[in-house]
Amino acid sequence: MTYINPTLINEVRGLRLTSEEKQYILSKMHPPAPDGYRYADAVFEGAGIKGIALLGAMRCCDDLGLRWQKLAGSSSGSLTAALLAANFAIDRLEQELGELDYMQFLSQKTSPLIFCGDPRDDMKFPFWMLFFLLVTRSLGQYSSEPLHSWVASTLKSRKIKTFRDLEKGSRQLKVVASDISRREMLLLPDDLNPAAPNLENQQRTVRENILRSYCLESYLDFTVAEAVRLSLSIPLFFEPGRLGDYMILDGGLLSNFPLWIYDVQPQSGQPARLPRWPTFGFRLLDNSTGRQSQIKGVFDIFSASLRTMAEARDRYHLREIDRGRTIEIDVTDAGVTTTQFNVKPAEKAELYRLGYDYTKKFFLSEWNWSEHLIQRGFSPPIPQGGPA
Repeated sequence: MTYINPTLINEVRGLRLTSEEKQYILSKMHPPAPDGYRYADAVFEGAGIKGIALLGAMRCCDDLGLRWQKLAGSSSGSLTAALLAANFAIDRLEQELGELDYMQFLSQKTSPLIFCGDPRDDMKFPFWMLFFLLVTRSLGQYSSEPLHSWVASTLKSRKIKTFRDLEKGSRQLKVVASDISRREMLLLPDDLNPAAPNLENQQRTVRENILRSYCLESYLDFTVAEAVRLSLSIPLFFEPGRLGDYMILDGGLLSNFPLWIYDVQPQSGQPARLPRWPTFGFRLLDNSTGRQSQIKGVFDIFSASLRTMAEARDRYHLREIDRGRTIEIDVTDAGVTTTQFNVKPAEKAELYRLGYDYTKKFFLSEWNWSEHLIQRGFSPPIPQGGPA
């Protein structure tokens, strides 16, 4: 069992927010709702196992009293978003994810003829991985069924199965996946809704067929665990997911970071409606992915291409108005790779610490609700909020 001990981590000198720091941050925050709580929405960009850092970030946000309302995520960020949408308390999240042996997700190979080495190295030296996949005619080394089963079981403990169950609890969840058959981003469950406005007949038919293949009457009856499984389908590592006839891979494949998703869109001819609470974006950065690769032959080209596909994130195409609400967590020092499912306790702890530390620095040094509103073109005063 590889357990994170949050108590020991948070006792690191200077890490945990002091009462003075909390007071200062809250003075720059949006006003609480009439029920006394401060609400926020969140969008998480994932990076495989490095997503453990989001757990530390969530502890910092919990220390500030933030409560999450609308959530979205891609790749490992979709798992964090789903668990928060299910309203797990931070102590329970630390227990579930801190004690979790992630190697259990690699317990089911797609063929007995696939011989795997250290999972942390699969994307560094992918030739043998590709060789075994070609020989066995498999599309991924591992089945994602163990991951799916764990997510489904964990959510079931909160009586959550479908997206409809989440909305009954007044929470929304959007999961990003990549449809490589149609070369487009998928936002689940919305992109399964055949009654969505402005659809062409062909698009409507595609969505109806997908729902029919799952024996679903409504897109909201799609299961959260299946959406997370689709979003976490790391190319060649996990076998691809499917929606009807379409092949689905990791949500981060297209560098998707839909921070805009919960922004209130102004009505034509009407002034923009002031948001009642912020949407924060959480991005995981790893500067080691930007180091130059030695390209000496065709196998090096393939290896570098695969690592870029699995690990690279869009560093430049972040809208200017989003920079002031995006928490960037640099996990380089943890030395953990995207597929390092055999992560050690000390490495888990370091990811957790980095998540807390960078989130704390963001709120202390960068975040200001009033300035953010002005940057987005709004003019305070800030209204006393309630649910948006």
